[in-house]
Amino acid sequence: MDCLKLCRRRQTRSLADELMEHNEAVRRAEKAHEAQEAVERSKSVEDVIGFLKKGSLLWKVKSLSKWYRRKYTLDFEHLKINYEPSHKPVCVERNTTLDISDIHDVRKGWKTDIFNRIASKVEKRIVKLPSSPPLVDERNCFSIIIGINKSSLDLVAPDEHVCDMWVRGLQHLVAVVRSLEQEKNYDRWLKRQFQSADKDNNGVLDFDECVDLIKQLNIQLDKQTAKKLFQAADTDKRTKGDQPALDEREFVTFYHSLLKRPDLEAIFQRYSNGELLMTSEELADFLRGEQKMNVTSDFCREMIETYEPSESKLAGLLSHDGFQMFMSSKQVHIFNPEHSMVYQDMEQPMTHYFIASSHNTYLLGNQLTGMSSVEAYIIALQKGCRCVELDCWDGDDGEPVIYHGYTLTSKIRFCDVISDAIKPYAFQYSEYPLILSIENHCSVHQQARMAHHLKSILGDMLFVTPVDESLGKMPSPKHFHKKILLKAKKLPSDKEKQGLQALTQKVGAMMDGKKSPRPSTECDESCTVDESESDNSEPETGSAPEELTAKHDKKKKKKMIAPALSVLVNYIKAVHFHSFEQSQLAGKWWTMSSFGESKALGFVADHAAELVEYNKHQLSRIYPSGKRQDSSNLNPVPFWNTGCQIVALNYQTPGKPTSYNQGMFRRNGGCGYVLKPAMLRSVDRFDPTADPGDMFRQTLKLRIISGAYIPKPAGSSLDDIIDPYVNVYVTGHPADENKLKTAVVKNNGFNPVWDELLTIPVRMPDFCLLDLVVRDHSTTGSNYILGHYCIHFDDLMPGYRYVPLEDMEGNSLSPASLFVHVEFSHQ
Repeated sequence: MDCLKLCRRRQTRSLADELMEHNEAVRRAEKAHEAQEAVERSKSVEDVIGFLKKGSLLWKVKSLSKWYRRKYTLDFEHLKINYEPSHKPVCVERNTTLDISDIHDVRKGWKTDIFNRIASKVEKRIVKLPSSPPLVDERNCFSIIIGINKSSLDLVAPDEHVCDMWVRGLQHLVAVVRSLEQEKNYDRWLKRQFQSADKDNNGVLDFDECVDLIKQLNIQLDKQTAKKLFQAADTDKRTKGDQPALDEREFVTFYHSLLKRPDLEAIFQRYSNGELLMTSEELADFLRGEQKMNVTSDFCREMIETYEPSESKLAGLLSHDGFQMFMSSKQVHIFNPEHSMVYQDMEQPMTHYFIASSHNTYLLGNQLTGMSSVEAYIIALQKGCRCVELDCWDGDDGEPVIYHGYTLTSKIRFCDVISDAIKPYAFQYSEYPLILSIENHCSVHQQARMAHHLKSILGDMLFVTPVDESLGKMPSPKHFHKKILLKAKKLPSDKEKQGLQALTQKVGAMMDGKKSPRPSTECDESCTVDESESDNSEPETGSAPEELTAKHDKKKKKKMIAPALSVLVNYIKAVHFHSFEQSQLAGKWWTMSSFGESKALGFVADHAAELVEYNKHQLSRIYPSGKRQDSSNLNPVPFWNTGCQIVALNYQTPGKPTSYNQGMFRRNGGCGYVLKPAMLRSVDRFDPTADPGDMFRQTLKLRIISGAYIPKPAGSSLDDIIDPYVNVYVTGHPADENKLKTAVVKNNGFNPVWDELLTIPVRMPDFCLLDLVVRDHSTTGSNYILGHYCIHFDDLMPGYRYVPLEDMEGNSLSPASLFVHVEFSHQ
């Protein structure tokens, strides 16, 4: 026995020694890592750029079995990344380039769908991969998010040092490109067009190549005039073969000479008193009188120094070229610059705000076969969305997944959405509360996993304080500053306590080494909530086959809710809606109901005033009909008119509804919260369907003067020239619904001139949105949308204004724009 004790003591000492040695090794490794990080931070930006210019061998990841080793190099002069196969390529692909201006984001680690899919199939730290790439450590991985579609280029570096250099360098370059002034971005755009036309990469274009390029850029010009302008720009007398040719700089000069703006010339001549140069005092007169801007003389001198390209700026004088650049800048943007920041009162109850909201946030496509993606959540959050939907179901491996139930849509893990999208991006674009709308279809066990992930990943970001009923009304967005709220079903307080007590007893029994008396049924009663206590929403899986839907409806009679998840729900408890009378008498301000599109439209038609009253005190959520299998959208305007706060749209589906959503939530700094009009918050009863009278009537005189650089429709041929016209859609109160149209300008997308005055009466300006849509007139097919810009009436700036065009998804089409004049008159 003594020998056995001695042996055990020796064994214990040996294990202790090994543990101490292991801990010491870990501490040394951590210190070395910290020292390396300090060295990396000390490197100058020039060192990092120099490193990227030399290039690195990286692995491009497309799936678990597809890895391609390539050398990636920064072309700093042209702000591009060039990448090509190594000398021993895994596959043969042509050389490729990536423009820095096309990079949307740079992320270190496993932060994309591709990396997450790999992580879900293999061990999540070190993995041996096909074709002998390096051992994968998450610290060596990074992703470049590219273009309008937010596709990812997923890369693995040989070590963390190389990874950090690329991440730091690219993030710096992306920030620099975004900070460039409008005119610098415009010149970069021109140079990109030049480079795309320079097929043989010799740095010059001959006359015929220039003519082809200006056709591609929507310019119709006779060859004789083009030849004269070409010769005037050809100052260096370069040649391509035996033909004269222009380099990048000369091409930019040639292109600028094509643009004639008679509309701006007339304005310039009027305020410069017919002189060739405008003084700072004359500029001030223009800005104060025409633009209604309260400017100082110092501001005007600063504008001349910024936008005047010639030496005349030294004398404080502005030429026509400088004036043209100024009139295409953010200084004369149609959107009120004060509204690009949070300017509204953010301390009113949350029920007093419209909240930017997404439906089926996880989907990139339709509701039957579309792909579910973590990236879809990131895209929505980057667009200012403040309420995202998580449709949660049991996963095969014990981990809950998100997808559109009873369909063929792909699945993503709940924990990946929380860790890779919600946590890092929740407050990157808005500091006001984010609502997670939980559609809970999980078993109690996997609901407990959801609760664990929410608490362990989000930590203090998750607002878990119980409701303070003494407040008497919903707290403000400011009260929930940088906090995440759950909108979900919740157990009654007694059942919640009972369930938590049962769970505590079970854990205690397990800690004591005993078996739980009821291992699988301890929550059968306490976790049950009756249908009458649940959310009112109709099934959002309306596209499911009838037999599955019927089976699903039967299961909805009894709902099982994990106490661990229920306790996380506080100020946005989902409940069944009985009637407006019952809500008025017994409704709790911390409860909310969801309404399907058809039910909500019925309320708007028959109970609009009651719906307005309900929304003054409780939140409501409206979502598209389940019959919209293509993920099309409802029109949000009727529901905003009745004060509905959370009108959920399919962000992945562009169209009029998402355009109106852009116009609504562009304001108030794009923070995702917009204060409702006063009559939707007032104690006085308001019926948005009644005749509004003329108390608030204004008349908007909108002159559509001209356009510039209007893009062709996708798929157009080189010889196609567009015939643009402008539609102005007015929406808001039913009394203000309107549609106006300009004439068609034939064969000119480069600088079309309409110069048409549109007179728009508006009776309820606080509700009014204007969508300016440029279309291509066609006699045989659809009149394609070439660009648009949606803006709220209260955000309009008076005077001559620059309107930047966007595509239907809200992405900039710079330098495409409209030039308009805005004037208001009160009745």
